Amino acid sequence: MMIDNHVHVGWFTDGYHSPKDVWYSEMAAGVDGMAVSSTSTCAELYKVVVREMRELVRLGGNRVHPILWLTPTMLKKRYVLPYMLHSKVKWKGVKMHWETHQEWSHNPKLVEKALDVARKIGCPLLLHTGEDTSCHAGLYIDLIKKHSDLTFVLAHGRPVNEAIKVLKQCPNSLVDTAFMPMYDLCKIIGQGLSSRVIFGTDAPINRIFYKDMETKDYIRDIICQIRTEFPEEAKTILNRSAYE
Repeated sequence: MMIDNHVHVGWFTDGYHSPKDVWYSEMAAGVDGMAVSSTSTCAELYKVVVREMRELVRLGGNRVHPILWLTPTMLKKRYVLPYMLHSKVKWKGVKMHWETHQEWSHNPKLVEKALDVARKIGCPLLLHTGEDTSCHAGLYIDLIKKHSDLTFVLAHGRPVNEAIKVLKQCPNSLVDTAFMPMYDLCKIIGQGLSSRVIFGTDAPINRIFYKDMETKDYIRDIICQIRTEFPEEAKTILNRSAYE
């Protein structure tokens, strides 16, 4: 069962990506299930987020694993988190994006509250990593070590050498392949860490960068590259989920 562990739905800079469009793009690409968070969260559109997740679950049932994207505002407004947690959406993961919401970087008490949400749900925590200095993979190493009872997923695995360091020192960490160059994936596999890699695409955010390529074709292309360049490792990378 092929799982895309990094998918989005909702409002983004290029417009709206509906649950129906996202679901059918993944299915058309040959994906069997997906872990999905809503970019509508960044506009604090909580009711929209819940509607999107309910619609995705209606379409895909237990093949859809909803990820609760937490923001500092969500935790500060006391009524919001209870609303999200009691929305009848069965959240399978929690996400934090330190580049988009940089308050995480200087508010450790709020970070601890976010981690407590993950504990309450009993799910992994997805951390955005990137080239911005606020979200380098290596910046999370102490946090991940301290909270060894939680599983952390380093989205994108950037910079790759820092991601490798985290994977080696923190057995409770994974990395997803969303927008990950094949040469970075090669580095990770070359370090004997293929068992810590999960497949992700960041679809449909690909439409921002590849305007002339359909999302289903973008996903198929990534799957083909992984299978071609890493035929043995692909068997597990493409079928492993952190959020079931």
